[in-house]
Amino acid sequence: MNEETIIDYSRQGSVNRAFVIFAVLYTAVGIVVNYMNPNSFYKLAVFVGMPAVLFLISLTFGGGSKKAIDYIPGKWEKKKTWVSFGDYENMVEEYEDAYGEFFSHPGDWMSCFCSLLFILILGGLILLSQTWNTVLLSPNLDPILFITLENSIVSVVGFVLGFRIPSIDAQEFFKRPLKGDVYNFARELALVPGVRAGMNVELGVRGGVQTLLDSEVKAYVQNLPETVQIQVQVSHSGFAYPYLVGTIYKGGRVKPHEDGFRIGTKYPALLEYSMDKDVMVIVARFNIPERTSSVPHISMSDFRNLARLLVTELEDKYVGE
Repeated sequence: MNEETIIDYSRQGSVNRAFVIFAVLYTAVGIVVNYMNPNSFYKLAVFVGMPAVLFLISLTFGGGSKKAIDYIPGKWEKKKTWVSFGDYENMVEEYEDAYGEFFSHPGDWMSCFCSLLFILILGGLILLSQTWNTVLLSPNLDPILFITLENSIVSVVGFVLGFRIPSIDAQEFFKRPLKGDVYNFARELALVPGVRAGMNVELGVRGGVQTLLDSEVKAYVQNLPETVQIQVQVSHSGFAYPYLVGTIYKGGRVKPHEDGFRIGTKYPALLEYSMDKDVMVIVARFNIPERTSSVPHISMSDFRNLARLLVTELEDKYVGE
């Protein structure tokens, strides 16, 4: 891969160098303050207050480093392909190995709070050790060692977390692949008899570099045209609630109504029929009581049974042109 044709790291290098210089100077100031003002208040500032501030500044530098990675505009050669779920997962693994650093990890904000708490505890422990008169190298060198070590840990952790949280300003070309509940339930469709399910993937190629531009789940009923499709939807109301939407384009008409079915699953199945202009829509879901003694859970096996029911219904309702 010739990544230099699409990514410019020159500004990032300047930000990284500035951060290293700042961290070294900040540590030197802490050492000077500790020796010039040896009373307990200034020691508290040096070992607890200053590292906490350094952590927040390091977060900013880390985010700035990520944003300083510049995408070089250019034309991508686009191509679409159909792949199985297994092939898609291999493709995603290679994609994340190559471009994972460009993705956003907003969940790391929680790690920031935990890290800040750890820094405060670490500083307190270092202060406590000072009262024990424990000597590692010498009374004059030990504070330098502790300050340098603590600030090094704080700056690295803060910079790494700050770097991971944002994404670069080219999300349309380096966006996170499809994952999560929708994908997990959709993958089960490949195990349902009568369903042809996989991923429609759009790849971009430029200068020897390949990226995953877009991906979506596609599911069809075998032996029927692609005008008959199945989509997976998942709502979250305290639990993952999957349901299926079957559509038939210009394949017959139906009056809006609902039918209930017992298909050997934990909850009874419900099919809801409607028309959207020339499209027949059948929504297959589980009829879960509004009030339950426990949090509802839909197993993968029950979900596959629901899909079998929908496939049978689509086959019955389809009317060829």
